[in-house]
Amino acid sequence: MRIYAESERPAPRKLEPAIAVLRRDEVIIYPTDTGYAFGCALSSPKGAATIRRIKKVQEGAHKPLSMMVNELSEISTYGSMGNRVFRSMRRRLPGPYTLVLHASQGIPKTAKNRDGEIGIRMPDHAICRMLVDLLGEPLLSSSVSAADEEPSMEHADDLEKRYGGDVALVIDAGPLWPNPSTVLRGSGDRLVVLREGQGAVPD
Repeated sequence: MRIYAESERPAPRKLEPAIAVLRRDEVIIYPTDTGYAFGCALSSPKGAATIRRIKKVQEGAHKPLSMMVNELSEISTYGSMGNRVFRSMRRRLPGPYTLVLHASQGIPKTAKNRDGEIGIRMPDHAICRMLVDLLGEPLLSSSVSAADEEPSMEHADDLEKRYGGDVALVIDAGPLWPNPSTVLRGSGDRLVVLREGQGAVPD
């Protein structure tokens, strides 16, 4: 199934089919500020397993999946970080950053890496934010295009044809050029750059 939504001003009713799919523990493809991504509800082990199978990433691998949240306060709810890291990210979010933190208690193990870490994103994208708001919990997410692949324009119709057997729904917001996030690890009160991407690297 494919539905259409405006990236700048999505109508909540247009996204209702996606929310219904997410609540059935299924996976969607949706647009973000770094390209199209796979997404499921954070509370869905079935959805997380599907994303890992598609991306060929085993549970407990070195790279964690990412959580999409709407508020800075949620980051400190789901992960542990020092005051300096919090202040630094407050100046940069929402935006194209993935913050890798030690996961708080209660985070599903399907979302964490082998070191007990979680990736957290607060994207500057209206559809992402509306999906999280309507669902009432974070989205567990992974980019359709890997950061180390040669980038090419992503079209929703192509993604539907390629992954239609794996995902239940694609949100079409037009062609997107994948541009990976900058990945930062919050280690105590320090930010360590793991990957330089779209977001400016902190001084």
